[in-house]
Order: sequence, then C-alpha cells, then structure tokens
Amino acid sequence: MIGANTLPRAYAAPGLIMRDDAGVLADVMMDPVQVTVWDRRSPINQRLVQQACLKKLAVKSWLDVNDLSGSIERLLPGEDFAPLREDLMLLADMMACLFGVSGVGVRVTALEKPMCPRFHVDRIPVRLLCTYGGPGSQWLPAPSVPAGLLVPGVEQEGRYAADSVQQLQAGQVALFKGDTWRDNPGSGVVHRSPPVSPGQQRLLVTLDI
Repeated sequence: MIGANTLPRAYAAPGLIMRDDAGVLADVMMDPVQVTVWDRRSPINQRLVQQACLKKLAVKSWLDVNDLSGSIERLLPGEDFAPLREDLMLLADMMACLFGVSGVGVRVTALEKPMCPRFHVDRIPVRLLCTYGGPGSQWLPAPSVPAGLLVPGVEQEGRYAADSVQQLQAGQVALFKGDTWRDNPGSGVVHRSPPVSPGQQRLLVTLDI
C-alpha cells in the first residue's frame, strides 16, 4: 500500500509520475507533472529515527554545493548520524545537479506530531521531501482540490474527498512543485503533514531551491 490510495508504479494520479529509479525525479521538468516520486525503501533504520526524536533533532540551514560534505558534517555531527549524512549528501547533490543551483535550503526535523497539519502550498519553486520512518507527507491531485480549501481559517475537513488524498511511504523521495515554479503561478502542490498516532515518530528531510 502506497498511502491513502493504492498507487500503480507510473502515472497513478493526475500530475504524478512514480518509478523505482532516481531518474524519475527529472520528470518534474515536464509541464503536466506536479509530483515525481522515487519509490525506494528507507535507508535509515528505526533506531536512528528514535535517536533523532530523543534528541529532538531540528536543523535548518543552507548547503553550499561546493562544500556539501563539510556543511552536512557540521549540521549532523557524530557517528550515529552517519547513515543520515550519507543519504542527505546524495539527495542534496541530486537537487543541485538537477536544477543547476549553487546551493539548497535544508531542514531535518524529528517529529512526534504534525508539523503542518493543514493543507497548504509552498511559495518556492520546488521542494524535495523524504520521511524516514512513520507516515509520509500527504497531497491532493489538482482536480481534487475544492475551491476555498486554502482560505486561511477555513475548516478543511469535509471539504475534500478522503479517498483523493495521496500519501508517501517512508523512504520515498518526492519532488513537489511550488507556487513559484516557472509557468506554475497559483498551481503549486497542495499538501500537508500526515496525522500522527500517539507514539509514532518521523524523521523528515526537506530540500528547497
């Protein structure tokens, strides 16, 4: 099961492409595509997720492409976080190469409750998301977003079809187009943090350009 809906491997929902090879992320460059997903298993075990939550890990910074290894080492020191540093290095390098940027904004957060429980749109060109352990981020295909859903203060529950909600699995790497993607004004991916049950733990990485 991929999430709230069971998704096939390729086009599974309007605006989505998902495959089990990292090259799928480049498909986000295509105009009809809003979400690309690299379908993989989480490279981070639950013990590391638990350690991160115990330490209340919360890191936010800018990674210079010319010093990725050093920047990540300084953000996440210690042998315990070596697997996380290795994967973050891979993902940051992929982002920099794909979009031809000199750096990326990074956030690494251990979570035991939703960070952004309301559906919203990011005011950036594109965001990479990967959840290690626990439920992944949820999003709505554009045809399933009802008018008025994102109005501040509006009660969102009951305004959208529950079976239209898509959800990422632990380890999957997704690119979500934001509102300032070229030729995409006002059409960023509508998404939110997933509901979290008592005792559930998540370790979330986001990379922004």
